[in-house]
Amino acid sequence: MSQVISSPNKTETGNSSSFTLLDAVIVGGLLLWGSVFLLRMAYLRIWYSTPICVAWLGAIWFYVKQRFDVKIPIILLALVYASVALDGLGNLFGWYSTKYKYLQYDEITHTLVPALTAPVIVWLLNEGLKRFGYRLPLWVVTFFAITTMFTISGFYEVIEYWDDKYMWPQPGMRIHGPYDTPNDLQCDLIGMIVGGIAAFLILRRQESQEPNQP
Repeated sequence: MSQVISSPNKTETGNSSSFTLLDAVIVGGLLLWGSVFLLRMAYLRIWYSTPICVAWLGAIWFYVKQRFDVKIPIILLALVYASVALDGLGNLFGWYSTKYKYLQYDEITHTLVPALTAPVIVWLLNEGLKRFGYRLPLWVVTFFAITTMFTISGFYEVIEYWDDKYMWPQPGMRIHGPYDTPNDLQCDLIGMIVGGIAAFLILRRQESQEPNQP
């Protein structure tokens, strides 16, 4: 049983390959919406972050369904919301500012959030490649999903540094010590690997149960 990378053909790609100007505007708007929300999420209480997140996820689900006829599983979107809820609850109850003996709440969220969001990234990348007719081994898709997430986490830490240094009158509000950023990235990586492996195992099991196609 060999796993190869296949090229797309007209039958497989169909209309999904015709990316229009309207698609670019919609996708750009969704990315801008998500980026602004991500940057402000650290300051939002859960009753603000919840409707914004639900509306954003709903817009993504509706666009992907109408444009590409692909239904993102609701359970994956629920996992993404759960990651937002973890941050919102931490802001609500002051868990980020509470000092714990062994593990800080910031470390918990930096581990759990990537673990919860990794499955949807792996699923979207896998389905997207299939949609355009490319067939890669699932482990390759999972690897690139994890590396992409880690790159995004690195950009976020840079933005967090800018926010802490230039947006606050007294630096040190968000970055607590010289090891805060590498420790965050360490926790991010652990969560991504755990979530990626879980997604890989689930998707591999689902694919093994599907009937073989000629």
